[in-house]
Amino acid sequence: MRKGLPAIMILLTLTALLYGQRTLFVGTIPLNGKIPLQETFSLDLTLSSEFVFTQELGGKEFEVATYEFSSNSPDLQYEMKLSPGIASSLGSDVFAFRNITEEGLPSEGPPIPFSISLKDLDDESSLSAGDSRSMKKRVGTLVGSRYKERGSISMVFPTLDEGFHIEEFSSGLYEASILVEVLAN
Repeated sequence: MRKGLPAIMILLTLTALLYGQRTLFVGTIPLNGKIPLQETFSLDLTLSSEFVFTQELGGKEFEVATYEFSSNSPDLQYEMKLSPGIASSLGSDVFAFRNITEEGLPSEGPPIPFSISLKDLDDESSLSAGDSRSMKKRVGTLVGSRYKERGSISMVFPTLDEGFHIEEFSSGLYEASILVEVLAN
């Protein structure tokens, strides 16, 4: 029986070599895909006329713009910053109408301060900078893998108790602007 064992082993090995699979090639096929980054921010102005400053404006809020934001990157954080676009004698970070001449040059009249209020139109939450200073906030609510937000920007005049006395301001033209920046971190 011992003599037949090596012969059986050789026979099994030859059968496996003749009828078994051999590997001729091994490789991988790389597959890649990409979804481009899509970020949008739109700003629509809603205030279409100039203010006629009277005491009745004190404490009132006026919507000046609406905005819509979206991004398909959940890995980025977004921040909206609102600051005065025109500096007044109250400082470069204080929202205020400044008195100007007919030629558009700054005049000596005192500035008229106002503050900014933001409202999220989807969840009705609001944020305000009651001190008339620049403000910033995180923008966008993560919904699935996208950031989205719809909101409004309003300006609020101080009340009579907060010092809004129209008789203390000069007659003439006034100008102000709000600088809106959206930053990605």
